[in-house]
Amino acid sequence: MRMIMKSRPPYVPIVMAVMSALAVTAATTTTRRTTAWPTTETPGRSLNGKMFTMSLNGGISFFPPNYSPTSYPWATRPYTTTGPTTRPTTPWTTAPATRGVSVCLRYLADDLSSLFTLSPSGRSPLQLSPNNVGSYSLRVVQYRYDSLYFSPNLRFWSNIGPDIWTRVCLTVDSMTNVAQMFSGPNISVRKMLPFQYVWSGEPVIDFSGFYGQLTDVQIWDYPLHYREVFNYMTSGVYAPYRGSVLSWSDIRYTLRGQTLLEDTYEWQARQPIGSSRVRKGRRPKGGKKTQEFSNMESQKEQL
Repeated sequence: MRMIMKSRPPYVPIVMAVMSALAVTAATTTTRRTTAWPTTETPGRSLNGKMFTMSLNGGISFFPPNYSPTSYPWATRPYTTTGPTTRPTTPWTTAPATRGVSVCLRYLADDLSSLFTLSPSGRSPLQLSPNNVGSYSLRVVQYRYDSLYFSPNLRFWSNIGPDIWTRVCLTVDSMTNVAQMFSGPNISVRKMLPFQYVWSGEPVIDFSGFYGQLTDVQIWDYPLHYREVFNYMTSGVYAPYRGSVLSWSDIRYTLRGQTLLEDTYEWQARQPIGSSRVRKGRRPKGGKKTQEFSNMESQKEQL
């Protein structure tokens, strides 16, 4: 009996090769999407009365309106952390020497491993991270073995009341090589840096993703005086404040991942109840048009 052998159609290897190529392409595309979030850059604007709600897979970089970052720190790192003598791997134009740097901000956060990195693409990125409750560590990224630990738990101002925000300020004095942390009415002890630190001058601050809110970011190119820190902690009792390098009232930012810009809690609380529920000129019995989360107004009257 003659056996008839069925041969494979000639187009089968071609189809299999095409499907294999498509699978490789899909895998590559998926990998790229999970490792590089799209970014959104905005023009300069005032963010007074605004806050960002962040997630673990999001992040924000802030910089002045007249500054254009040439590269983003989350895409490529122009420095390495292989040892305490690491130097930048990209060309850098020396910035004018400053007396130091100060960073102030307000935040609410969960799962916070790093609060911010100042000048992430500069010669000496400065990173502030929370440790235990109310404790922070400060380090220059390239000198990964040298960190300073601050516990701003010493009551310094008696007339600063509680607030929903965690209000922090970091000051670094390049002339004396001393740093100090402030949180609300409390201060830390002043500490000498284990290395000579001179701020690179790159006016960029980056916040990695965390669950929470962020607002009122300000940067100065000098160490703030105690009275200036107090003015920030009390939302401008003496006079309106504005960072000399970066100000929340005139700022640009780049978003990545999941982040949301919205009104601050205080601003939302000041909004009247919807007109559909309350007639014009009337309010619910025993109710108020606005609600305050802090006692700042009474403090201003006392001062």
